[in-house]
Amino acid sequence: MIFDAFKKSVSTLATLTPNSFLPKLGEKLTHGKYGAHDWAELYLLTRFLFALALATLLPKSGAFVATIALIQACSLVYLLKIVFPVGERDLKDSSRSLFFAFGHYIEIGMSMGYVYWYLDAFNQEAITRSKSVYFSFVTMTTIGFGDITPNSDLVRLVVTIHAVIGVFMLATVIGLFLSLSTAGRRSNE
Repeated sequence: MIFDAFKKSVSTLATLTPNSFLPKLGEKLTHGKYGAHDWAELYLLTRFLFALALATLLPKSGAFVATIALIQACSLVYLLKIVFPVGERDLKDSSRSLFFAFGHYIEIGMSMGYVYWYLDAFNQEAITRSKSVYFSFVTMTTIGFGDITPNSDLVRLVVTIHAVIGVFMLATVIGLFLSLSTAGRRSNE
């Protein structure tokens, strides 16, 4: 009962995310010349380029951090919709799904690197962009070398949430990979 209500709520909320409505809008605007999957790839590419610019070029800005938070929250809701579908998953192409999951994983790592660089509350005097991206991926994979550690409660909270989401994303990517390899084996039999 509670799980079904959760799935329905996530599904409804996911329709309001850019991950859902932008590809459909693009398809409508091009009168079907480019499908929703093509627009979803373009949206992912745009997010990836934004994350790359954040990790390498753009100055520190609270507006960028707020944008990252909004993008990541929407992506998490959309991912939950895929992982906990109301009906069938409707994954027509598991390799495309793996591409999207991996792309989101890399994009989240770079974006969160920017957030850590912006927050700059670590055991080191000033964390560089490259160290913040490194710390982001170490956090997402839960390796936790301990060479860089947060020294404020806010950053510890962000790191904790990031680690949980990182593990969830990693499990999703691995699950999609296994699904893809199993499906390939079944079709060859």
